[in-house]
Amino acid sequence: MRPTARLLMDPPRDAATNMATDSALFQSAPSSPFPATLRVYGWKPRAVSIGRRQKSEDLNLRYCMDNGIDVVKRPGGGAAVYHDREITYAFVCRTDLLTPPTSGEWRKVFTRLLEKLGLAADDANVCRGGSAKDASCFSCAGEDEPTVNGKKFVGNSRRKSKTAYMQHGSILLESQPDFLRRAVRNPGTDNSVGLLDLAPALRPEKVSEEFISAVSEILNLNFQPTAMKGEGRPSTS
Repeated sequence: MRPTARLLMDPPRDAATNMATDSALFQSAPSSPFPATLRVYGWKPRAVSIGRRQKSEDLNLRYCMDNGIDVVKRPGGGAAVYHDREITYAFVCRTDLLTPPTSGEWRKVFTRLLEKLGLAADDANVCRGGSAKDASCFSCAGEDEPTVNGKKFVGNSRRKSKTAYMQHGSILLESQPDFLRRAVRNPGTDNSVGLLDLAPALRPEKVSEEFISAVSEILNLNFQPTAMKGEGRPSTS
């Protein structure tokens, strides 16, 4: 019998609220009545996030401030991401009730998402000129991030403790490399592509639906739509 996990469908929120919410889910995971939670959300206003070990010096803070771009540090690792035309997710689980997904399983999730959208992943990842040392997440693909025509459409980062696991990531709808090049210092080669760049007729809602379906299928979970209760979600204005 499939475990029942929680599904949170959140409206777009500011960067600080989004990352505080993900942090609250991670911190409260060991006492959650659900073995796992999948949160799907967006950003308003647009934002740049950096990994928790990344330095703010990697960003052009003046450009971000002058152009109304929020800046925030993620609770997970990884490099800088520009958040605007995308679908963002956070998957959090209790490690005593659910074995955290492997990189291979996440790769299957995103490969299955592409299939559901009528697209195909490359047989092997290709990073054309990109490096894992670049300041931008979308310079180089990780083993859990399938590419399409040598381009990266999803960027993931994760965090683990003895009692909880979190992976959160950005599924690009449209690639916007010009903003990233201005907001991030030394971003490296851009290897990004959005799903709507590949298939313009796709609706964002369809991408969200098929992503949730792919997670359910590959990770063998049933999802129950619900709301956060008692995890300390930050107040919003």
